[in-house]
Amino acid sequence: MKIQPHPTRDITKGELLALGLRVEGYASVAEAQSTISARLKPRIHTEPVKAAEAGGRIAAEDFASPVSVPLFPTSHMDGYAVIASDLGKKGPCKALALRGEVRLGDAKVLSMKSGETIRVPTGGRLPVGADAVVPVEEARRRGRSVYFSRTCRAGDFVYMTGSDVKKGELVLAKGKAIRAQDVGMLLSLGADRIRVFARPRVALIATGSELTNDSGSGEVGKVRNSHTQIFANLIRENGGEVVDLGIVPDDEGRIASALEAALQEADLVLTLGGASLGESDLVGPAVRRLAKDGEIIHGIRMDRGRVAGVAEVKGKPVVMMPGPIQGAMNAFVVFALPFMARLSGESPRFEPVLQAWLSEGWEARNPFRNFTKVLYVKLRRGRVGIRARPMTGETESMKLMTSSDGFVIVPESTVRLQAGAEVTVRLLSGFSYVLGGFPC
Repeated sequence: MKIQPHPTRDITKGELLALGLRVEGYASVAEAQSTISARLKPRIHTEPVKAAEAGGRIAAEDFASPVSVPLFPTSHMDGYAVIASDLGKKGPCKALALRGEVRLGDAKVLSMKSGETIRVPTGGRLPVGADAVVPVEEARRRGRSVYFSRTCRAGDFVYMTGSDVKKGELVLAKGKAIRAQDVGMLLSLGADRIRVFARPRVALIATGSELTNDSGSGEVGKVRNSHTQIFANLIRENGGEVVDLGIVPDDEGRIASALEAALQEADLVLTLGGASLGESDLVGPAVRRLAKDGEIIHGIRMDRGRVAGVAEVKGKPVVMMPGPIQGAMNAFVVFALPFMARLSGESPRFEPVLQAWLSEGWEARNPFRNFTKVLYVKLRRGRVGIRARPMTGETESMKLMTSSDGFVIVPESTVRLQAGAEVTVRLLSGFSYVLGGFPC
């Protein structure tokens, strides 16, 4: 079941004026983003974590290699270490005297001189004096002599010191998401801990006297609180920590108290429901109670979700998401995600994206043609490239959400997209999984 405390409707200038909101009408998405972002005073925290557990975190500092990799010349093949000029002088099929074998894990460093060879494994340290390796399949051993069927040049099949990573080289930049392979690099360089940005704490407040967390409730007039966990999962999937403040009834004072508690505990506050202009829609008035010197923008040129709002309260962002799921999701991806990215040490951006072709045409709804539109799409691989089918339906439709794999941000100036048009589809971790992974 869906949370829809009240049907949404246009906010008139008279209503805006009466409520102390923006009398010029709806604000553009860009205006709302820039106005609130400019006023924020985020306290971005960092913390040290074990390098082995740093995957998925955002680096809070540059990391330069403390050593060269390899630290000393190593063999690229199983074979024989040689002095290249020896084979050049003696020619193929001439013998060199076998003087030992390098063993992995052995700390002893072997050395050799002209006329000698030493057996080396892949990754083994090159003996002092050697400058090349001949693969084992191009050599033949007889007793303590080794015959070679080729000549070679200095450096053949040898990883020279620093050929992979040089000492002092930047291997992890501040602000970069740490991937599994980055963890491997850090560990190979001997890093025990790495400083990362702390995960932003995101508070969730669901409003509505009709809501219940009792999944088995059949009580008349009650609505299951299904939407909160959608956003809780998306917050966790996208690098945040959830502060769930539960359900708050339609009482302005109690909503204001919950907001005050959220601002103390969290870096970003998301409210769900109660953002419209009905008698029980009290989130806006509750936010205004606390935003004495802050900024509130309530009413956004965004379809769907025009009754959404964003605010700066005590230096922190508050996103007022509508109750219906499509409007709530739009407010989340357009406003909450960029705020989370900023608090995580990242530049505000959506990633990843893919290019797709619309399988059928789409046109904006008549009353909101000059709004920023969020178009949800279902992705399928076509004969050539990825096809995106526009998903349209009522703002309360959960099925529209479960049928979608990504979304397209359609600018205010675009009112229609033709079938076959190329679009940039934004993918969202936790939302865009197709058969267990991102569509490709």
